[in-house]
Amino acid sequence: MLLLGCCAFELVRKDGEGYHNTAATDLLAGDPDGFMPVIVRYTHEMLYRPMGWLYESLVHNENLGLHRELLAGSSATTLYELLAEDENLEKVFTAMMEHQSRSVVEGFVNAVDFSSYRHVLDVGGGTGTNAIGFAQRWPHLQATILELPNVAKMPNDQIAEVGLSERVRAIGTDIWQGEFPTTSHDCVVLSRFLEIWSPEQVRTLFAKSYRALEPGGHLVIVACAQDDDETGPAHAAFMPAYVQTVASPEGRTYTPQDFEQWYTEAGFEPMDRQYPGRIDVILRARKPAARSAG
Repeated sequence: MLLLGCCAFELVRKDGEGYHNTAATDLLAGDPDGFMPVIVRYTHEMLYRPMGWLYESLVHNENLGLHRELLAGSSATTLYELLAEDENLEKVFTAMMEHQSRSVVEGFVNAVDFSSYRHVLDVGGGTGTNAIGFAQRWPHLQATILELPNVAKMPNDQIAEVGLSERVRAIGTDIWQGEFPTTSHDCVVLSRFLEIWSPEQVRTLFAKSYRALEPGGHLVIVACAQDDDETGPAHAAFMPAYVQTVASPEGRTYTPQDFEQWYTEAGFEPMDRQYPGRIDVILRARKPAARSAG
């Protein structure tokens, strides 16, 4: 039964009475840190069983996939609390997020010119892929990453490995407690971070970003967003299924218009939209410059 399925999906090929690997299988059997092994581990450990609870999660508006499959026997109440206490799951999750960041960062640095910025604040910056990419592309740039305390060591280790510790650092903090650092930041980046939060929480993040920025500073958003008419695209339908069953019942995929409305409410002026890849939108907004006296 297993071999029939593997043959049907070209994971193995049958030659007479023998079965042999295909190119697809070789991808899985190669570098354990390559994309395919990482995504298979992530799907196996964190998605396959929890996603079976999608219907119940929608009906009850709870992360039932998380609670019924991943939190059994744990004192944690959220995915991020669980990652803080489960070293294996944290490695699986972080490896997947790092691969996703790598796929985004190349288009990101090509689409947005960071040459005019001095100090970027990367909120929810994960393993530091974005911040490292910025600093390598623009040698004058400094970057500060805000991440959970149990995650912050990871980007700092990677930053040290590439020799950027003098310009890039990660700070372990709870972003919901107090304000963001206000040390001369002229750009705040929110990359692939807003989808797990409620509209009220996204508004709070925009307000904190506004207060953290220097006058004239920019807000840069990278998001997996649905179209403004809320009919697609297909990838925008995948994200909320994961968010609803595992990550956060409050999150969803928003439209660019949602973000533009909310950051305008926070005081920002819209600048532009870009679509550098097939699954993301980049939006930029400006904090008005300080008016001169008189």
